[in-house]
Amino acid sequence: MDLAEELRRWDVGAEAARLCSDLIRSPSENPPGDVAPVADRVAEVLDAAGFSTQRILGPNDRPNLVAERSFGPGPTLLLNGHMDVVPAGDRSRWSFDPFGGEIRNGYVCGRGASDMKGGLAALLVALRWIADVPDLCGRITFMAVSDEETGGVDGTRFLLAGGVTGDACLIAEPSGAGPTIGQKGNIWIDAVTEGVPAHGSLSPWVGTNAILRMSKLIDAIYRVHEVDWPIPPDARRLIAGSQRLLRAEGRPGPAEALGRVSVNVGRIYGGEKVNIVPGQCRAQFDLRVPIGVSTSHVWERIAAILEDAGFDPAAISLAAPPNEPNYTPPDDPFVESLVESIREITGRPAEATLQWASSDARYFRYRSIPTAQYGPAELDGIHGFDERVSVAGLADAARVYALFIHRFLARQAAQRRDRA
Repeated sequence: MDLAEELRRWDVGAEAARLCSDLIRSPSENPPGDVAPVADRVAEVLDAAGFSTQRILGPNDRPNLVAERSFGPGPTLLLNGHMDVVPAGDRSRWSFDPFGGEIRNGYVCGRGASDMKGGLAALLVALRWIADVPDLCGRITFMAVSDEETGGVDGTRFLLAGGVTGDACLIAEPSGAGPTIGQKGNIWIDAVTEGVPAHGSLSPWVGTNAILRMSKLIDAIYRVHEVDWPIPPDARRLIAGSQRLLRAEGRPGPAEALGRVSVNVGRIYGGEKVNIVPGQCRAQFDLRVPIGVSTSHVWERIAAILEDAGFDPAAISLAAPPNEPNYTPPDDPFVESLVESIREITGRPAEATLQWASSDARYFRYRSIPTAQYGPAELDGIHGFDERVSVAGLADAARVYALFIHRFLARQAAQRRDRA
């Protein structure tokens, strides 16, 4: 019996579900971002698996975990997962306790089940399995981070800046049938329009309404999503392949978003009182930039669009440094091995695709570390109410992780034996 067949028979679902439930029952909503109880449970599992575990406080004083285990000389495989989750929101709109970790009808239920305590649990179970496997080479460095949901600055980015590194990285983020290997960039914009206050009873004849001016500015910025950007052939082929898969899955919106700049005005606020013509309005925009397009080119185009619409480009400013689009080529041996492992365990087609959102994966790719994301998920429930993950999905993810990690480390061992 080969290893893939052995792992397909591995009865791991109940163990992964219990651990996922444990993690959900330790609330770690971010904000506020208290992940300490989750870190305690994760460290307990890692210590039992023979890993050397450090707690490293980020600048926000929240704990990150870095756990290592060496199997001899060889390359380092980075494994990454985040312990924080988005807030549960209105509890009355959940049909179960978001922090109860209930296991019902083949699902683990609760906030973070898919994003990403399910992936974290499956990865930990796989690490317990790999700890007992002989004849491996190389090193595993596992990172459990505190703040992916708020940008990863004090978690993944902080740890990488502090010297954590490796030769490839697998992140247990939720995915579809195959891994995601690239992400759009993003630009966050602050905008301000000025008006002339007056008594509301004299509008629109007297005064200038800053909110109405903002509505015109919003319309102008939204025009950038209509631009057909010149995208290099390699990136265009990668986008087209991902679009084909998304359309086949009945998700035309995400498919369209991959090839264009998306625009969302997420916050708008202005005015002082209902009977005063507003003298100022502010808005915030989230734009996502396709692979093959630079954020600087998008910024320049927005400025030109605003000028054409009669606005001073100084009306907008960057709310944060932009993040560039990033990807790992699908023919990278690391990606090919992961895709092969998924196909062998699940028995279903799997292809590497692009992601329209963003995650900590960008920090690894910015350092030229090949990076892919793969994890169990019910994608419709992520960041919504009644989030859950299937026990079967947890089991398959744990099996895929075990097979992939084994192949990464065993391949190095075989190469060393051949050289000897």
